[in-house]
Amino acid sequence: MTVPAVTIYLAKLPIEFFIWWFWEAPITLLKILKFIFLAFAHLFSLKSLFTTFFKPWKNEYREGLVRTAIFIGATIKTLLIIFDFCILSLVLVIEAVVFFAWFALPILALVSLYGAIFAK
Repeated sequence: MTVPAVTIYLAKLPIEFFIWWFWEAPITLLKILKFIFLAFAHLFSLKSLFTTFFKPWKNEYREGLVRTAIFIGATIKTLLIIFDFCILSLVLVIEAVVFFAWFALPILALVSLYGAIFAK
């Protein structure tokens, strides 16, 4: 007697799901989270703040105002860099929570399912 193909497929389905949930999907999720982080870094133009750190603010090159413009530019860019690092740190923490929540979802589903069964 032969086993129907559907039965074989249903027997392999939990293994396929396990491989997808804990191997393939986290790799894709990491790529998405990396893209989001790099988009935020580009949005806040962190690289250009560092490359133009000692350029005068508003490209002010009039005689007698260059040093003041450089000081103002460095001060404002320092504040922007601190703000950018705070926001990027927050984005990184949120991404880490999302990544680890992905692994916790099946466990939470099982706990809630069996918790509801054993609570009766």
